[in-house]
Amino acid sequence: MNKFLLTCGLFFVIFFLIDKGLILLRNSAPNREVDKRLEMILNGKIQSDILIYGSSRGGRDIIASDIADSLKVPAYNLSFPGSAIEFHEFLLSETLKNGNKKPSVVILVVDDPDELLPSSRINFRLDRLYPLIKYGVIRDKLVEKGGKNYWLSKLFVVHQLSISNFDLRPKHFKPIDTLLADGSMPINFKDPRFTGAFINDTTLYDIKKERPTEFNSFTRFVDLCNTNNIKLVIACPPNFYKPTVGFSDRITGLVKDKAYMLIHDANQHAYSKDPDYYYDDVHLKKNGAKLFTAEIVDFIRKNNLVPGATGR
Repeated sequence: MNKFLLTCGLFFVIFFLIDKGLILLRNSAPNREVDKRLEMILNGKIQSDILIYGSSRGGRDIIASDIADSLKVPAYNLSFPGSAIEFHEFLLSETLKNGNKKPSVVILVVDDPDELLPSSRINFRLDRLYPLIKYGVIRDKLVEKGGKNYWLSKLFVVHQLSISNFDLRPKHFKPIDTLLADGSMPINFKDPRFTGAFINDTTLYDIKKERPTEFNSFTRFVDLCNTNNIKLVIACPPNFYKPTVGFSDRITGLVKDKAYMLIHDANQHAYSKDPDYYYDDVHLKKNGAKLFTAEIVDFIRKNNLVPGATGR
């Protein structure tokens, strides 16, 4: 019996030492990441007057440096491909902490029609959290989202990690996800699966299909901006299909006077007639992104959203 207890005790001591040794692996994980934007938020390194949040549409359809060059104020893109409004809310909430500069303008790019609906295209990007598991706020968020058990996460470092943390190979951007210095991800090529045929089908937006999680995150995002006296622009970028009937009206009805609504210029020939401005049916190429970004710059000027901003 004593031998058994001794063996068990020795096992737990060895396990404890190995487990605590994994702190080195956990804390070095951020060094292997190429997209540093979320870690910049956590370390208070976001110091821009204009911030852009959204999914890949925000990342690819808006070029933050063009906004900065035009208005002569710092702008930065915090859009993550595949991310949903709940993830954007998390990013904004953390941006308003940690010593980051409070932006004067936030641009939220919404996905027609997926923004508040169940969708396989966008979700809460838990995979972007695991590389930053050394940060307590990240561990807490993973527990909150059901990615980790609270007590096991507190007791064991190994439980905090994912399989991806054990991949020590250096990571590289794919051509489609290469970041500019301003956080934007414009692309110059076309998806070979994109036929270039404009989709004229009429689709109706169904409010009854909205998910409470997305709805609540959207309203909290809007309220976060209002509470912090941040001017919020809700931007609806173009797609190579007819806008979903009722979608923009629904978003406008939700925000009321709490945000400015920017709906792309439907009369712009490039948006509805020329597939050479698109990567696929939901993302602009860089030439299209420059057009849409120019619309945003004009909108900001017209509404005097950045007092004192210069440039023409």
